[in-house]
Amino acid sequence: MLRVIIDGVRDPRMNMAIDEALARMRSSKNYDTLRIYMWFPSGVTLGRKQIFHETLNLEEILRRGYVYVRRPTGGAALLHPAFKEITYSVILSRDHLLYSFDVSTSASKIAEGIAKAVNRLGVDVGVRGFGEFGGAAFCYLNPGSSDVLIGGKKISGSAQRREWGSLLQHGTLLIEYDPEDFLAVLRTSDEERRVAREKIAGLRDFIEDIDLNLLIGYLVDSMREVLGHREYFFGGLDIDEFKLSLELFEKKYSRDEWNIYGRDISSV
Repeated sequence: MLRVIIDGVRDPRMNMAIDEALARMRSSKNYDTLRIYMWFPSGVTLGRKQIFHETLNLEEILRRGYVYVRRPTGGAALLHPAFKEITYSVILSRDHLLYSFDVSTSASKIAEGIAKAVNRLGVDVGVRGFGEFGGAAFCYLNPGSSDVLIGGKKISGSAQRREWGSLLQHGTLLIEYDPEDFLAVLRTSDEERRVAREKIAGLRDFIEDIDLNLLIGYLVDSMREVLGHREYFFGGLDIDEFKLSLELFEKKYSRDEWNIYGRDISSV
């Protein structure tokens, strides 16, 4: 059984708190979860093992009124522009078939849900599969098995973590992409800046008129298909998930001990 949460727009720190709470609570539920959400204000996330001051331009982030937060997953830094990106998270039981696959294979399979949804909009899109390792600080510059590409340009990437007896994968689908917005808040080399301008795109670069409600509907259907769930239901956070999300928000994701220094002092 798959629970689908259409979660709307949330603060970046709460988005990460909810994703971790869902992953932590999965073992006490009898269903997997697909969560679809957006960001307000714009969020700048970095992978849980990155060094903050080598990765992000804090002065510019604060000047623009963006919110920075460290993800519970790995990977590299990324801007999540408000209302210009759809983000998904998938939380699976350790008994799910995809949990038995390695990270690259399972991540690529889950990303097929994004590709299938975009294909239904009439665009030729595919998943990269197994690519070379990338060491860039900016997430979208790193090739990965779960990259979703249109004409060689990346419109979606993801990060995955397996802990707490569950699999958490969250990823992005860029609707609009302005490279200068991304590059202003991320520390990058000249070569990385060139690639960022040439190898990344948003859906509106290929489809001028996008019905977001229709696209979200396609995402739900496609994700359900690739996850192998015949049945699903629409729901929200359970009370225990909601309480844990608030606790994680207060004790972890709103604190610089975690967001800047990567130290989890929450004891959750």
